[in-house]
Amino acid sequence: MIESLSLILEDTQGERREARAARVAVQINGRDLWLEPDGQGGLTIYAESFEDEAETPVLGLRPQAVNQFGLALSLEPVEEDHEHGPDCGCGHDH
Repeated sequence: MIESLSLILEDTQGERREARAARVAVQINGRDLWLEPDGQGGLTIYAESFEDEAETPVLGLRPQAVNQFGLALSLEPVEEDHEHGPDCGCGHDH
């Protein structure tokens, strides 16, 4: 079971730094795109939801075999005032 992510950060000069994190966000077009382990050997990817949105897109990525991954896309209802985290206990896949 993967509980944290091993990260490799590379700057524009090609120098690398390694780090570990429970979850990571990348900002794209003003929205946070979160990556976190799903607790089953896979990776869950989901976008931050905005106030006027009723659902959050969630993409699950799981290894299937050597050089193969399974993808699952779902839309989950947005819960007001809920902050997702590695220990939020909300019952969602992320």
